[in-house]
Amino acid sequence: MRPHLTSEQISEFILGYPRPPVARHVEQCPACRTELARFREALGEFGGAVRAWSDDRAHAVLLAAAPVAPRRAWNPAHQLAWALVLAAICVIASFVLPWHRGESSGLSDAALLNQVDAQVSRTVPASMEPLMKLVVEQQ
Repeated sequence: MRPHLTSEQISEFILGYPRPPVARHVEQCPACRTELARFREALGEFGGAVRAWSDDRAHAVLLAAAPVAPRRAWNPAHQLAWALVLAAICVIASFVLPWHRGESSGLSDAALLNQVDAQVSRTVPASMEPLMKLVVEQQ
């Protein structure tokens, strides 16, 4: 009778590269078949545990990195409605803004001229004040 499989032979068999004498021994030896079945089951459980841990870890990292609420998809009808609202606002603004700018510029020009006139009339030297009174009275 042949001795049971070594750990190297079991590893080769699990990886799918058994030598022909090892494959024949596994077919004939119930103890080695049982050992291979236990080893496969342990590897399967280990793989499942690693996947579960990895999924949990990835989920935790994603939650920590992006605490924002998920975005809702835009409905095409909503997109069209918002586009029309923005277009209406732009049209209204194009009519309203130039009128206000024209009115305010005329008022600001007159206010500026009045301010300059007042400043010039106040900055006359004391010796020229009597002449300024004559000029103001004539207007």
